[in-house]
Amino acid sequence: MFNKTELKRLIEKESKNFFVPGHINRCFDLLEEIKETSFDEEIVFAGILLHLSGFSMHLKFNQDLTKTSLNFAKKFLVSSLFPKEKIDAVLHCIEESDIKGKPKTTEAVLVHDLNMLDEVSSVGIIKDSVLFNLRKIPLNKFLEEQKTKSFLLKEAFFSDKAKNLAKEKTILFDSFVKSLENELK
Repeated sequence: MFNKTELKRLIEKESKNFFVPGHINRCFDLLEEIKETSFDEEIVFAGILLHLSGFSMHLKFNQDLTKTSLNFAKKFLVSSLFPKEKIDAVLHCIEESDIKGKPKTTEAVLVHDLNMLDEVSSVGIIKDSVLFNLRKIPLNKFLEEQKTKSFLLKEAFFSDKAKNLAKEKTILFDSFVKSLENELK
């Protein structure tokens, strides 16, 4: 039988960075606030835990985060006792979890919106700032990335509850971007 606790333990063990364990916990906390209808808990649980499973490899080798996470998730889910008939649904959650995602199932909408709510938070701003430093990109390029993200975040939420929670967070994010832009003039 599939063991949710074991999956969570494995992901936390594999996450040797500052962001993933806290992000996962915040996603689970937010899930209680945005869930609106019934959904498959196993799929959402695995989607939350695995959507950033490639984060360390993404940083280390500058790989695409979604593709790296999908590869890790496929290997893990196939080798675990996760129900085979649900694997594609979990992979859809992971594939559509980023800012440009277009989730097509209730479970994928939840994973996507949870991820985006954390991305637009204060912690998300700090994460982006740390990644900017690690990637050694110029500050003006960082600003352009954040301006693009700010624009995309306006249409990035699918559930009504997530849209409502995001309102205040996007104001903070937009304020940060505007302040940075003004200071770099």
